Parts: sequence; C-alpha cells; structure tokens
Amino acid sequence: MKKKLKVFIPIIIILIIFLVGLFVMVRDTSKIELKEDKFVYELGDEITSDISYYLKDADSTKNIKNYELKSELLKNRDGKFVMEDNEFVPVGKYEFNIKYKSKEQRFVVEVVDTIAPEFISSKDKIELEETEEEVDLLTNFEAKDLSQVTMSIDGEYDSSKAGEYQLKVIAKDESDNISTKEFLLKVNEKKKEIISNKSTSQQKNNVSSNNVSNQQSKPVNSNSTSQNTSSIGYRKDISNSYVNQINAYRKANGLSELPVTSETQTEADRRAKELVNYYSHDGVGYGFGEIIGHGDSGGDFITAWKNSPPHNASMLREQNTAIAASVYEVNGHWYAVVSFRMDY
Repeated sequence: MKKKLKVFIPIIIILIIFLVGLFVMVRDTSKIELKEDKFVYELGDEITSDISYYLKDADSTKNIKNYELKSELLKNRDGKFVMEDNEFVPVGKYEFNIKYKSKEQRFVVEVVDTIAPEFISSKDKIELEETEEEVDLLTNFEAKDLSQVTMSIDGEYDSSKAGEYQLKVIAKDESDNISTKEFLLKVNEKKKEIISNKSTSQQKNNVSSNNVSNQQSKPVNSNSTSQNTSSIGYRKDISNSYVNQINAYRKANGLSELPVTSETQTEADRRAKELVNYYSHDGVGYGFGEIIGHGDSGGDFITAWKNSPPHNASMLREQNTAIAASVYEVNGHWYAVVSFRMDY
C-alpha cells in the first residue's frame, strides 16, 4: 500500500504542474498598465490618439490594435484628439478611457498654459506734447498669445506736465502668465507760436457782414489808423470777420470749417486781453493752440498770418476741432488772437 502511494504522489504533482502550465498558456495575460495617471500637454500642442504613447511597455503588449481609447469631451480625428469648433483644445482636465476586452483603465489629460504672451510690437520711447486730453499709451504696444491678452500700464505719469516718466507695460493672458516691457514716456512742452512783426495799418481789411456774434461795435475804417484813439475794448466785428476768413481759407484748401464754441470763445477773449500787458504764448490754456498778433488798428492780420509758415500751418491744421477769435483794442492798437481747440 505504501508502495502504491509513493508512486501515486509524483503522478499527482506532475498532473498539477501540467494543469497550471496549461492554464497559463490559455489565459490572456495582457494588462493595461499606464505610464502615468495624468498626462500633461501645453496649450496648443496636439493630443495624440496613439495608444502606445500612454501604455507602459507598449512594445511588448500583444494585440495593441484591439485596444480602444476614448474621451467624453474630445473627438479622435486624424491621429489626434480635438474639440469641435476650436482651433486647439482649451486649458482644462479631460477624462480618457482605455479598454481591452473586459479590462478598462481611466486616466486624465490636462492641458495647461505656462507660456507668457509675446510682444510683437512695442516702443522703448514714446514722445508726446503736453495735453490734458486722455492719452492711450497702449496703442503703441501689441502682444500675442493663444488665449486672450489684456494689457495695462504700470507707473504714474501726467500727460499735461512736461517731463520724463519711466513706465512699464504689462501683458497678461487668461492663465495669468505675464510679460512686461519697460519704456520711457517723454512729455514735451507745448510748442509755442508767436508773430512779432506789426501789421501795416494802411492795408484794407476784408470784413465779412456775416457775424457769429450778435454783439456789434463800430466798424473799422481801413483808410486810417483809428477812428477813436481813446477806444478800449473788444472788437467783435473784427474778430468775427477773422473766423469767417479763416474758415473760408480752410474750405478753399479742402478742410472742414470749424465751429465757434463758447469754451473756445472764452479762451480767445481771455487771451486777447492778457496780450495787452504780456505779449506771449505763456498763458495759452491746456488743450488749445493759438496764433497771435498786434499792431495799429485796421491792420491785415490774416494776410500776415498766411505769409508766416508756422501760423499758416496752424490755421490749416487738421487736428483743430473748434475756433474763436478775439481782438482787444487799446487806444488805436489791436491785440488779436485766434484760439483753436485741439484734438491730438
């Protein structure tokens, strides 16, 4: 009996080994083993649909063609995953699923944006003339990125005060990536125009009867220096004619006629009276340009201004948006100013 048992035990062992080997041979040993639990792509990069990119030891994996890779939000198209109606897959996390027969493995693809915007247009130095008008410095800069870019200016400056200001422009994308660029803003003093030579009193004025003001005063006698040597005050008839003549001159040169505004008229009247005691451009208001002159009453200031290149350019400046003229007479002497509202 013991002999039979001794013979039977090896047979059982051999049978067990055989059965285990047979089970190993017929069993599918394929496993879904991923390289990572999360795969990270930079914004704009293609998200591949190649399954071997995600599998660990993909070269030794059998029947890889029978594996299936899917995403709920993204579509597999031409070897890459895309989002409908988008040029590229937006920043975010996307769930993926790999299946093989009854096996399944989930993982996450995350799209990130770590690249800051790039300046494609910029200036190291910006110069402008003193002005109280709002100045948009950002028009001098342009930055590009795969997401929307917002730009801002870092630093304090005063466009109405001459000086140099060290500033910085900041470009930020939707993922808060930031690029900066320093630049110098130089605000120059406003250019001043002055006419110093007297106008002859014997030249004939072309005075228009189409006055822009209802206030009338004694008309000018073009054949004498003054009808009243003790007169003091504004000559609305003469200033109104200046506006008409300048607008006609602009129209003849293909430019628009300028309206007379109360703001500009106040500036012109103030400046004309100031010129009596201090003949200079120093008192010109912010946002205004002007041409000035003085001489014996009856003088032809318009012709004098036309013959002076800088004053002629002021009358024909496209950036003028409004006009007003004022003549202040003191004992047969005129102090004249034409004020222009400026649009820089």
